[in-house]
Amino acid sequence: MEKRKYKRTHPFSIIKKLKISVFLVLLSIIQQFLYRPRDIFEYVTALGFNAVYAIAAIAYAVYSYTRYRYKLIENGIQIHEGLFIKRRFTVPYSKIQTIVFNLDAFAAIFGAVKVSFDTPAGLSKSYDISAYFSRKNTKLILLKIHDMNPETSCVKANFISTLLLCAFWSNPATGLLFIAPVISKLGDVAGNELANNIWRTQSDFRLRLIALNIPPATAGAASVLILGWIISMLLCFMRYGGFKTYNQGEYIVISKGLVNKNITFTKRACLSAITVEQGLLMHLMGIYTSGIFTIGSGKLKGDRSIIIAPEHKKTFFSSLQKLLKISPKEKMSVRTAKNTMPAYLYFPFFVTAVTVLTIMLADNFSIINDLFKALLLFLLIPLFWWMLFRVFAHERSHLGITSKYLVVCGFKRLTLKTYYIPFDKIQCVKITQSIPQRISGTCNIQVYLYFENRALHTVKHIPLDKAKTLLSHKKIHFF
Repeated sequence: MEKRKYKRTHPFSIIKKLKISVFLVLLSIIQQFLYRPRDIFEYVTALGFNAVYAIAAIAYAVYSYTRYRYKLIENGIQIHEGLFIKRRFTVPYSKIQTIVFNLDAFAAIFGAVKVSFDTPAGLSKSYDISAYFSRKNTKLILLKIHDMNPETSCVKANFISTLLLCAFWSNPATGLLFIAPVISKLGDVAGNELANNIWRTQSDFRLRLIALNIPPATAGAASVLILGWIISMLLCFMRYGGFKTYNQGEYIVISKGLVNKNITFTKRACLSAITVEQGLLMHLMGIYTSGIFTIGSGKLKGDRSIIIAPEHKKTFFSSLQKLLKISPKEKMSVRTAKNTMPAYLYFPFFVTAVTVLTIMLADNFSIINDLFKALLLFLLIPLFWWMLFRVFAHERSHLGITSKYLVVCGFKRLTLKTYYIPFDKIQCVKITQSIPQRISGTCNIQVYLYFENRALHTVKHIPLDKAKTLLSHKKIHFF
């Protein structure tokens, strides 16, 4: 009687299981066509082996489907699964922090919707529950999870914002658009240099032909890179087209996708941090973007838990205030010490100085000095950009507090990130000092978040005494 209360997921789960082994099944089919048996016995043996393998893969998918069942109870979802070892577990509704509805276009043909649930007990790379349900049962789950309040505070990304989002994230645009002309130019230099050396040494004609073909080959490689970026940008646009964020009851909802629609429900009270991101190019354009740190975020392929696409400052902070009641105004803040600029610049400056010195001495290094020089000269462009970003990061990095959040503004790689962290989500605050920092009276502040994998955010070279005063103001314990 108890077993009847359990329901099976949508039969589309079988197709999903088969997708895992479909490549191996295809190999068997291809082998059957290409294999040339010497007699009927070999032919029947090969055919039988491949047939058994295909039947075994299908049987495994069907049996796995029959062994996975669920039941909606008053306070949670019960799961019964396992092929050889049976497992039963319950996920309480109150502990579910993130719900993801993936409306895949192919699954929709069969009337299936992939629904994923995540709690703090889940793994960092997979959801607690992830299964295909019918549209009818999906609606029942949705009704069980929340009371279906109307949408409020909706923020939609326009075409330009979505395009900028895809451009910044497509591998990224600035990197590929820089590498492509470099490859093309280096190909010209290498071809000319090699051709000159070959003509001087009177080498084989085939080597001369290779030298002549180097420039068009590298130009083709550069074109392939640009084409790859365009394709990546289009795929990203398909994933984030129609992007919007809104509030619904106790949830903040993120909806995106043109063909495959994805809707993520996240409890606002469970957000570990809200981020405001800005690279140097975004700073020059005057735009910002925002994302969230929470249990279950960022697990989907290509998902970066963004809640606001690139927008200009005034519009951006208005949207952030509308969605999460966050204002950029801080009650107290501590900026990086003015005399610590060299600490931000010494490493990129050292690399740039070594590169410039190498260019000056390149004539004595090898016979292909022109190619080597060209490579180093192009290398100066990203190094100069790196130094400019570090100057920008030094001016903006700080530690601050608002009525509800600890504000940690620091840099990661080539992005300036500001984290608004609720005080009750702070797990640990560490103050670290190197020997030079002890002399200058500065320190690095490291803040650990409540998250499913290690989340550490750092702001560097803050005056130690001011940092202690600010942290003590909200009775934040540190080590």
